[in-house]
Amino acid sequence: MVGVVSDLWRYPVASMSGERLRRVFVGPLGVVGDRQCAVVDATTGEPLVAVREPALLRYRARCDDPGTGSGVQVDAPSGAVVPWDDVRLADEVRRGLGREEDEPVAIIRSAQGAHAAQPVALLTEETIRRVSEWAGDDIDRRRLRPNLVVDCGDDVAFPEDDWRGMRLRIGSAAEIEVVAATRRSGVLSRDPDTAGRDTRAHAAVARERRNHVGACCRVVRAGWVAVGDPVRVTT
Repeated sequence: MVGVVSDLWRYPVASMSGERLRRVFVGPLGVVGDRQCAVVDATTGEPLVAVREPALLRYRARCDDPGTGSGVQVDAPSGAVVPWDDVRLADEVRRGLGREEDEPVAIIRSAQGAHAAQPVALLTEETIRRVSEWAGDDIDRRRLRPNLVVDCGDDVAFPEDDWRGMRLRIGSAAEIEVVAATRRSGVLSRDPDTAGRDTRAHAAVARERRNHVGACCRVVRAGWVAVGDPVRVTT
């Protein structure tokens, strides 16, 4: 056993803040309901992402049904709670991004999930601690936007590097393959609640790790995953 699951996260709308989970189903497309929706420019169809539109981080998306990932609701900075497909949400996001009325946005559904690379973002507690040490402050893990966090129970940072190309069994059924290191974007420099900018962690990762921390993974075998589940290398 290489560790235990210590944290689980889902981001129902890509580039918005997400929700912490205790148990979730991981299917072929990753955590069920993860990044199932995306914000786009309604005129061009171009995705609007937090690295260029950091104000998106101030919106928190969650699912009414945590098990199925259905019923996406968004908590807006105004205090409103709006379903993802309500036209009021698109207009509120447009205004929140500082766009004019002739620059509309739309919230769309993505059948495959709006993932940047592989569908599961893996991170370890040891890596979070090391990046915090470099930054000189405890960083909010939400800046790193993981789906699955593993606690290896030691002080050796970046064990994700050693797992590259290997398969990890999580709990009794789910299995993922660690494909590649995750290249970090400017979102690492953004406060996940206010979108305020602090570059210390990102600068350290760029300097010490050539801007790569954590790993992106593909799903080999679907199954339920819960906090506390053991994580084992299978190949």
